[in-house]
Amino acid sequence: MAPFHEEHFLIISPGSQITLVQFGLHDGVFAPPVIEIPTKVYSNPDKPGTFLSKGEESNVIYPIVKGSIQNIQAFNFFLKLIYKSILSKHPQVNNIPFLLLSNSEWSRLDIEHITQYVFESMELNAFTIIPNALATLYAHGSQPSAVVIDIGYEKTEITPIVDYSVLNHAKKVINFGGNDINKSISENLNNLSPEQIELLKKSSIFEVLNDEDKKNSFFGHDGLKKNDTEFDVAAIVTSGRTREILEEREKNENEQISNAKLENNSFLDQDGNDISVGKERFKGTENLISQISKNVYQSLNKIIDLTKRQEAWDNILVIGKTTKIKGFTDALNAQLIEDHLVGKDIQENPAQAAFQTTTAPSLVFNQVPNSIKFGKMPEYFPEWKKIGYSDANFLGGQIISKQIFITNNENFFVTRTSYNEKGPLAIWDTTF
Repeated sequence: MAPFHEEHFLIISPGSQITLVQFGLHDGVFAPPVIEIPTKVYSNPDKPGTFLSKGEESNVIYPIVKGSIQNIQAFNFFLKLIYKSILSKHPQVNNIPFLLLSNSEWSRLDIEHITQYVFESMELNAFTIIPNALATLYAHGSQPSAVVIDIGYEKTEITPIVDYSVLNHAKKVINFGGNDINKSISENLNNLSPEQIELLKKSSIFEVLNDEDKKNSFFGHDGLKKNDTEFDVAAIVTSGRTREILEEREKNENEQISNAKLENNSFLDQDGNDISVGKERFKGTENLISQISKNVYQSLNKIIDLTKRQEAWDNILVIGKTTKIKGFTDALNAQLIEDHLVGKDIQENPAQAAFQTTTAPSLVFNQVPNSIKFGKMPEYFPEWKKIGYSDANFLGGQIISKQIFITNNENFFVTRTSYNEKGPLAIWDTTF
């Protein structure tokens, strides 16, 4: 087989709403993908069963819903659109290896259909599919065991990995994701539009405060705990106070007052209006965090080997756009410790431990989890470090593609030869 060149690698990570694409690793640098495509196609009204890249909104089709492939034909067409777009810009390239990052909700039949389409319709010669969870583990380094929490828009996947093997029997998929935060915000700020709520969630003023920040906030810890129904939302542009608000904001920035110490702070909506929000900007993540905490515990309890279970508790990896919310990951960590850490009171209070019997502490520390830790990213990905690792699974895909395609190790991907011999079932012979 002709050698592969890293500038010709094709990596695609499909999501329910957005698909990330990269063609080529350039100069050996792992950089975040710059291509983001809405995951949708359109049914062809003139030819039923066929699809178009553009069309009327009434004919839109979303091939992936809550991580599951709902329309495999539409999804395959979507992949081919991406491939054709790349070929149109690089017509001289004819040996493209393709790595596709997959969701745990994809069925075996889906994966076989995709494999067949890649070789027979897209006419590629090298292809592999890597689970998002496993790619996330590779991005974080050398630890062989972990639990990967992938927070999507409408669902969250919790996937334990032991010795680089995904434990399918222990994974959990829950119908809570980033949209759950939007629903909670809407309950407190019910005169904001869905578009405004999404922009608030993505803005710098929406954050999750830790206990210390709550105590030192404008409202105090107890003030933030109250579930008040009153809120202060105003479209400042139409209120005649634009100049005043901007002057207040500039003054606050000059004085470096933290968001938590302000009674109100504002963000720009899709029409350029300055929207002022009170303490509701610190609320909305509680239910999602609680649901994740509960289900992580249930998932990891299915790891029989207590040593391996503890290794997973010590390497929690979280991905998804929701992790960009300031304080979210720290709040999830705190919730997991509060809910599940064995002997938490003893570990937090050495003086109390001194008064325990000689046997009680040993019994406590023989249980799991006796520690809970979030995995750390290596420091040698400067381009990724600038924007954060919410898409660390894609970074893992980059690392894996370089490892398997440059070395031309056919144990890790399907070749044209192996496909011709076994057909779509060849995908199950790959090591991953």
